[in-house]
Amino acid sequence: MVRAKLLDLLVTRSYRHAETPSFLLASGKLSDFYIDCKMTTMNGQAMPLVGEVFANQLPDSIHAVGGLTMGADPIAHAIAYYCALQGRAVNAFSVRKEPKKHGTRKWIEGCVEPGCTVVVLDDVVTTGASTIDAIRKCREEGLQVVAITALVDRQEEGGLEAIRREAGADVSVRAIFTKSDIEAFSKSFGGAAAS
Repeated sequence: MVRAKLLDLLVTRSYRHAETPSFLLASGKLSDFYIDCKMTTMNGQAMPLVGEVFANQLPDSIHAVGGLTMGADPIAHAIAYYCALQGRAVNAFSVRKEPKKHGTRKWIEGCVEPGCTVVVLDDVVTTGASTIDAIRKCREEGLQVVAITALVDRQEEGGLEAIRREAGADVSVRAIFTKSDIEAFSKSFGGAAAS
């Protein structure tokens, strides 16, 4: 029920499809579809759903969740808040794209310290590059990455497989939804919004 509601919001708020490749991706390629997850993950109606769906995937031993800013930020906050409501202590953190220029000059901000077990998050996986960057920075800062969870796998360019190779065989790597899930749901309700 919760997962279905979140999928509905993703399709109606975040999924766009065009007849020809017209969406420029971070990789520099053009695509005929775009999934702007922030239109869902930053939506007040969706936040409790995001928190619950992701929290249900967390290993018991987790101290904190986070990933590369800013795609992972609203997901991490939703999880931490949802877990607090359930009486479970899970903190949030952000991995910067570049170190802070002043003060502590940290790569990672938030409630996490060396030795903590963490789940690395991402909103959308295409090539896996941003998630891999977050994994590496977490490990450089002494965090123990025990799982990686993305909201959506675009099922292109081997993104999840690249993340699995980087993470290692003992680390769980998964996506809550795939491009196929989103397209199937969209078609069953008459198609997603066009550009």
